Amino acid sequence: MITQEIQLTLARHSRWLTGGTGGARADFSLRELTGIDFGGADLSQAKLTGAQLAEAVLSGVNFHKADLFAADLRNTDLRGADLSNSDLRGTQLRGADLTDANLFGADLRDGTLMTAAEEGGTKVVNAELSSLEMERGSLKGANLSGARLSNSVLTQTDLSGAILTNAVLTGADLSGAMLDGADLSGADLTGASLEGANMGSAKLTGIIVKDTNMRGVKLSNTSMEGVDLSGADLTGAEIVISVDSLPDDLRDTIRDHEAWMASFGAKGKRAILDNAELDNVDFSGINLSGASMAGASLTGARFLGSSLNMTDLSGANIYKGKLDRAEMNGINLAGADMTEASLQEADISAADIKDRDGNSTGRSWPANLSEANLTRANLTAALLCGANLSNSNFNGANLRGADLSNATIDGARLQGAIITEAKLPK
Repeated sequence: MITQEIQLTLARHSRWLTGGTGGARADFSLRELTGIDFGGADLSQAKLTGAQLAEAVLSGVNFHKADLFAADLRNTDLRGADLSNSDLRGTQLRGADLTDANLFGADLRDGTLMTAAEEGGTKVVNAELSSLEMERGSLKGANLSGARLSNSVLTQTDLSGAILTNAVLTGADLSGAMLDGADLSGADLTGASLEGANMGSAKLTGIIVKDTNMRGVKLSNTSMEGVDLSGADLTGAEIVISVDSLPDDLRDTIRDHEAWMASFGAKGKRAILDNAELDNVDFSGINLSGASMAGASLTGARFLGSSLNMTDLSGANIYKGKLDRAEMNGINLAGADMTEASLQEADISAADIKDRDGNSTGRSWPANLSEANLTRANLTAALLCGANLSNSNFNGANLRGADLSNATIDGARLQGAIITEAKLPK
């Protein structure tokens, strides 16, 4: 409950903000205010240095440009609070609920408050709380644009939908954090840990990830234009990039090709994506039949149930690609690297050649996998009827139940391959 004294302080502060007579800036520095209900109060530019506000109700409070240096805000209700441009250095926020709070431009760096001791000399206020620590806290939808969060601990914190554009997160611990839908454009994550974090549908345009721990991170449908991930540890990461998240030129090329196929060439145009960088892109269900993607980089790309009939993927790098149930009649995979790729139940048989009216000519165009590398690939129940497999590498591959009838296998390597129930050429 707010005391009469505090009510008077808030009234004088309100007059001070508007320039009224008898106004005075609110000063709650070092005050014991644990559990107090300030809900909806206007404390913009107020002084709360070292204030003890643990478990306080601060929902909707206006803290714009307030001095909260080294304040204790543990387990507080800060939902919808305005903390924009406030001084939160050294503030303790463990367990605080900052859902939909505005922290635009807030200063969240480390900080230690020194004050006079009764016995003489000085003492440290909140010594153990000198850096932002919010394990399992909530910053859902919070505006942290430009916030300085170096070395902060935000493990398992809910940051879904948060705005972290240009935030400084160097050395921060975001392990297990929920960052789905968050905007981290331009954020500096040098030396930070994002191990196990969920960054699905996040915007990561221009982020800096030097020496960043991104082990096991989930990056499905993220926007990563202009991002160099070479400086990050991505061991066990799940990276899936949607077509709509690609740069405009690549996205439009793919959509134009879909229109070209759907209109039998009347609209759109054929996709030429030779040597394109398309690692981890999800093409599942998309019709890329007849497209040219020779030499393209498609590491980890997904083509689940896609149409790739007569597509040119010669020399492409499809390491650990997922092509289960894809239609690949007459495809050209000559010299392609498909090490550890998954092609379960994929149809890689010959394409039926038709005339201009769509009628079968009785001729076919075999799929070409000559000199392709399919080491340890999974081709369970795949159809390779009549395919050209000459000089291809199937060492350690799983061909259980695959159909290789009438395939050309001259020079093909099958050491350690599983061929149980497979139909081999006679």
